[in-house]
Amino acid sequence: MKSARKSIAVMSLFFLLLACSSNRLSRDEWELKVNDSISQWQLESVKKVNTFRLDSWASLGEKHLILRTSPGKPYLVELDARCPQLHFARALMLDQAMSTSLDAGFDSVFTAQEPHIKCRIKTIYPLNREQDKALLALDKQVAED
Repeated sequence: MKSARKSIAVMSLFFLLLACSSNRLSRDEWELKVNDSISQWQLESVKKVNTFRLDSWASLGEKHLILRTSPGKPYLVELDARCPQLHFARALMLDQAMSTSLDAGFDSVFTAQEPHIKCRIKTIYPLNREQDKALLALDKQVAED
């Protein structure tokens, strides 16, 4: 019985250390790097995307994500508050006032795992493909450093 407890304690410590040694960006690092990119690129926000149909998405921490429309137009989306479930979500859902548009201040995102937690869209920034790739590469840069 003692040896089983000891094994569980050792394994728990191992997994805790493994989680702490992750090369992923922290939530504050994500926010800082994305905000720096917005400033550096002098991105201008839009209140509404009139023709919007979600094709794919990528999480950039807990407060930003990239939404792509068909045929691949990326938008950087800033949320009103942190949404910790986004980074681990397998699917993203939209709560839209109008099904064909995306509206900052009115529309929200949520995950299938946490449908009751809606994260309101604060700001929408149109991106080009190079900016899209650069934002996605931020997390990989930490792993390489």
